[in-house]
Amino acid sequence: MLKKIFLSTAMMLALTANCFAAVSKDATVAVMDFGTRPGATPAEININNAEYTSSTYIVNGLVNKHCFNVIDKDMVMQQLKAEHLKTIGLIDPDSAKRIGQILHTRYIVYGNVANVSISDTGTKILPGFGTGVGVNVCTVKAHIIARVMDVETGDIIMAVKGEGKSKSSYVKAQAGNIFTGVKTLKIGNMTVTMDSVHNAIAKAADDVTGKMAANYI
Repeated sequence: MLKKIFLSTAMMLALTANCFAAVSKDATVAVMDFGTRPGATPAEININNAEYTSSTYIVNGLVNKHCFNVIDKDMVMQQLKAEHLKTIGLIDPDSAKRIGQILHTRYIVYGNVANVSISDTGTKILPGFGTGVGVNVCTVKAHIIARVMDVETGDIIMAVKGEGKSKSSYVKAQAGNIFTGVKTLKIGNMTVTMDSVHNAIAKAADDVTGKMAANYI
């Protein structure tokens, strides 16, 4: 029985190794626009393009880590809009195959911002500002799930989940934010700065590209 378990485990490891080895880190890939998994994040994040910019963070991470030769994303989108192909979030194999034919690439990277959540760590009252004025401190956590697809076969050859955290300090008063120039986002009953949301997503993207690069180094 132990021998069978050992052989089964060895076969699984071999298949995984072959899966990762199927793509060279010098292969050319196209990074699609990442979407937002339905129900994972509030609509306000879509308005502020937090999910759209995640693909830019993915491109930057892959280039900086020398993982894959990345096709310019702006060029990708210009070419594909005319074909009316789905290029945001999850992409079906038929669309992916057509994308690969147009861009002359065998692999695409795509995925979603899977979750953005916050945890409240308390409010500190600011001395000298009177009652009701303080700094709301919380942690923003973001998750991104990215996939690499072989467009010729429709197989997903890698799926990676990245996590990023960012601290958010939001100065608030009873009448609202006392610094009107700060862009904020309300998630549930808590308010955070948009910068902290983007920082968390950027760190999640960096975690994703780091894990991708690690499989080819």
